[in-house]
Amino acid sequence: HDKSFNFHVITPLARYENVFLLKSMLETQNIIWHLITDDDARIKIEFNEEWIKQYVCPNSGLKFYDRCNNSINWFIETQDIVNKDVYCFMNDDDGYYLDFFKNLRLKIENLKMSHHPTEVIICSMERGHNIPDGLPPERRHPPIKLYAHPSYMHVGGVGIEQIFMSGKVLKENRLPLAVAGDGMMISDIVGKYPTSYLPELSVLFNYLEPGRWNK
Repeated sequence: HDKSFNFHVITPLARYENVFLLKSMLETQNIIWHLITDDDARIKIEFNEEWIKQYVCPNSGLKFYDRCNNSINWFIETQDIVNKDVYCFMNDDDGYYLDFFKNLRLKIENLKMSHHPTEVIICSMERGHNIPDGLPPERRHPPIKLYAHPSYMHVGGVGIEQIFMSGKVLKENRLPLAVAGDGMMISDIVGKYPTSYLPELSVLFNYLEPGRWNK
């Protein structure tokens, strides 16, 4: 296997109740997990595993929806980002299949061998089975799969969990502080950089959201 790069998963954390489930989902995936908490958080969590890196972001005074995007921008601006490594984003209730990163590494090796782009990669996203009851309109995401395909690269058609990019590309981009900031950023990135689409690989949207998935 090509061990010349690492995977980095960036998670702005607000739902502390999920953190141990997320950890158990990630610990066999051979990734580096960057866990960002807010400076005004009332809860403190500490891990001493080498693969988990923890940060405290100055977020006090920002609205809930802005905090996630601001945490990611702050991380890009303040941390050492490795140009050749691959970075992605996992919200604090998302999930991955247990062989996801192993399969992604193989796909990246194949893309490199066939001279396809690997600086920006888009995967598909499965969004569960149901719309949970009692959600506000902006969180009633339908359980329709978002496919890795150029026609989906617009606000509402793609989520931040679906983009995998080199550290070099990550350094050059920022998330707008808006609820749809992820779709805005991704549509911008795929317009600027050669992109590979892997529709057969899926991330799991809101995997830990009660009622969305029939587990």
